[in-house]
Amino acid sequence: MKILRQYLILVLILTLPFWMVGYLFDATKVIPIKLPISALQFLAVLIAVIIVTKRNNGSANQILLRGIDFYRIKKKEWKLGVFLLMPLTVLLSYFIMKWSGLHIPNKITPIWTLPLFLFIYGISGYSEQLGWTAIATDKLLSKFNIVSTGLIVGLIWASWHIIPFIQTRNTATWILWQCAFTVVYRIVMTKIYVITNKSVFATIALHATYNAAFSMMPYYGSSYNPMYMALATFIVGLIVFILFGKRSDIKFDKHIQNDKMPAANK
Repeated sequence: MKILRQYLILVLILTLPFWMVGYLFDATKVIPIKLPISALQFLAVLIAVIIVTKRNNGSANQILLRGIDFYRIKKKEWKLGVFLLMPLTVLLSYFIMKWSGLHIPNKITPIWTLPLFLFIYGISGYSEQLGWTAIATDKLLSKFNIVSTGLIVGLIWASWHIIPFIQTRNTATWILWQCAFTVVYRIVMTKIYVITNKSVFATIALHATYNAAFSMMPYYGSSYNPMYMALATFIVGLIVFILFGKRSDIKFDKHIQNDKMPAANK
């Protein structure tokens, strides 16, 4: 767990400047979506991944290539599923909100913003999942099962986001529900990581499409409610666990960086 400890310490140290800048500048005054400037903290993860990998005599190029390991996804349904699961989950949360009678803004988010969101969140998802999946999740899967690993990484991941949540002036209730969603989401993500033969690309796709989908909700994601999203994700996650068997006892003995890459990727 030495690598994991080094990674977590570095992420905290490298994230602090982003949190400080986030308190000084309010990015929501210049962009329509409710994101603080500290959301750029995903760069801290990318830098930490590279430093930790090199410090432990690993190949930085190899771990960076993990972000495009689509070839690992063997199941045909998941080659499309990693792109559709989270948008459908966001849609389910929207329908639950409508059914509950919650007020939803009439204004819609312009469709032309979708490619832009996918691009931006693709970059942030790539940076984050190299750390939270290729390092943290993979190391913990060598000792714990899928649910336990997802729970541990999810709690850390959620805690890491609390300062940005506060900086966008969310209520304590909103933050608690968003953290609950994050933990459930991470458990589902970990399950899919195993199903897709440890594909980091799969988790990046899940990350980017979730963010893009909720940002497209009326209006620029302002109608997003984490309580309903947590419920929808729990329902979808339960279905995934039921349909794809009881594999939560699987453990991995090798760090992902020791896996052989295809010749074309060397």
